Amino acid sequence: MKILLSGGGSIGHVAPCVAVAHALREQEPGMELHFLCSDRPEEQEFLRKEGLPFTPISLPRRSWKFPFIFFRALREAGRALDAFRPDAIFSKGGAVSVPVALAARRRRIPIVLHESDAVMGRANRLIAKWAKTVCTGMPLSYRLSPATYNIVHTGNPIRPALTQGSRLQGLAITGLPGKKPVLLVIGGSQGAQALNEVVTAHLDALLQQCDIIHITGPGKAGASPRPGYWSCPFAQEYMPHLFATANLALSRSGASVITELAANGIPTILVPLRGVAQDHQETNARAAEKSGGCIVMEQKNLPAALVPTLTRYLKDKTALATMGEKMRTLYRPEAAKEIANILSQARK
Repeated sequence: MKILLSGGGSIGHVAPCVAVAHALREQEPGMELHFLCSDRPEEQEFLRKEGLPFTPISLPRRSWKFPFIFFRALREAGRALDAFRPDAIFSKGGAVSVPVALAARRRRIPIVLHESDAVMGRANRLIAKWAKTVCTGMPLSYRLSPATYNIVHTGNPIRPALTQGSRLQGLAITGLPGKKPVLLVIGGSQGAQALNEVVTAHLDALLQQCDIIHITGPGKAGASPRPGYWSCPFAQEYMPHLFATANLALSRSGASVITELAANGIPTILVPLRGVAQDHQETNARAAEKSGGCIVMEQKNLPAALVPTLTRYLKDKTALATMGEKMRTLYRPEAAKEIANILSQARK
């Protein structure tokens, strides 16, 4: 059997595809897999490090060139499908997924769609009309008609390695002594400049309470090196160990990063990025907050509220441990396997 996996625009679209690819290979070791990702270098490097074959296609971006780039991407996707001849498509979303799904629909190749967020993005709302099955990672904030869509709530897939980290290795990587609680700051695959700036501005006060692991995002700077503080722009191979080291997280609220934090039972302060893509991060954050494993803080309140909030939580180890256990309830460990089973049954 051959499965083509598509998604791109951020690592948040690619990483869940990798988790599903691992589950497919575990289910059927001889299965042929191929990825269609965007032309962003970080996505290609991510797949290269995972040892997975891929073809980059043009990423349609909003500009006056959009129609030309979209049709170029559609031609590129069509050529890739004709060369690989997949039995089914796994579509993860993002701008690159639309030309792939349209090319697949024209060739009558069944599509299995996965929506990570609590609100469906524009690309996925279009692809959902063509999909044989729509998998959801978080309960949607609105109801889709079961007469129109075949909906299965699978949860969000993550790579198994992300839950197999070692605190000792995390401390060795970062050089932190491990005597204080550790705050993990992570702004998603693109980083979050607002989080970086607040952490840098309040670093001295924060370091009195905890040590800090700071994932700044590609091309974004953190603070200057000092005892108790470690930063890097992107940490693909290190992330399992960094998760294992963290006692508390400060994070954006993309669905993938929420799931990764939940899988590791890390209590979290979520700071949603507002006003983009149907405000999905706000919807995700409010849905996750109901678990009791995280709290939501508005970005505008972060400069004044971050230090006192962290101080309050870090002083109450019992409350922090309870939050961690509640955070785990957001994770469905069989998500990747369930999606792999759906894909195996979707062949044309």
